Amino acid sequence: MPRAKKKIEKKVMKEGKKSDEIVINLDTVAIPGAIIIAGLIIAGAIFLTNRESAKGVTTDTTTGTPTPVAQQEFPEATTTIGKSPYLGNIKKAKVALVEYTDFQCPYCARHATETKPTILKDYVDTGKIIYVVRNMPLDFHGQIAIDSANAGLCVNEIGGAEKYFKFYTNAFSKTSTDELATVAKDLGIDMNKYNTCMSAKRYQDQIDADIADGGKAGVQGTPGFVIGVLDKDGNVEGKLIAGAYPYESFKAIIDEMLDK
Repeated sequence: MPRAKKKIEKKVMKEGKKSDEIVINLDTVAIPGAIIIAGLIIAGAIFLTNRESAKGVTTDTTTGTPTPVAQQEFPEATTTIGKSPYLGNIKKAKVALVEYTDFQCPYCARHATETKPTILKDYVDTGKIIYVVRNMPLDFHGQIAIDSANAGLCVNEIGGAEKYFKFYTNAFSKTSTDELATVAKDLGIDMNKYNTCMSAKRYQDQIDADIADGGKAGVQGTPGFVIGVLDKDGNVEGKLIAGAYPYESFKAIIDEMLDK
């Protein structure tokens, strides 16, 4: 009997040893191996993505279908010019550039001073396009963003589009309605009419319509632009530029729309 017991104990110890060896293999081989394999997969995916981007395409992460980078960056979009102020000859122009702006947006201010003047010179002054500004005051910029939009439209009502676009250039980042009034006054706007317009908040409905139309066009932040072919009813069908892109991006899309 003692001899049989000894054999059983020996067998149990041997199986326990095998179990210990399996645990050691998992910790030292399987897990690090999985990490290495995962790293190789990720590195390969990055390599393929970069290679496709260099060729002007990217891969749809849901379908795996390569699509042109430009198409994804500047998607198709439609909007209208509404009752918004614009520069250019609407009877002659084939294309409209519709900007959705917020007077408290620093990127909008940068576009207004760095990019817009060249667009006006090359395309508006030559009669090829009209340049339209619509308002999209963002909630987190508070009441002053809405007041600025109202002020601009009051200036447009009183002084016309030329005065409006001068106001547009000078009214960015103002912090009070008094500062906005100073901008209007410096432009020679009748301040009695201006103050009446501002007190009545006459253009709140138009601003709300601008925000709604911008959202429908796919504008999620400012500045946002829809550049496209203009029809007789004020509809614009083309592409969306979401952000303060350099002049070359605008030129490429404007020229594309003019060729249609």
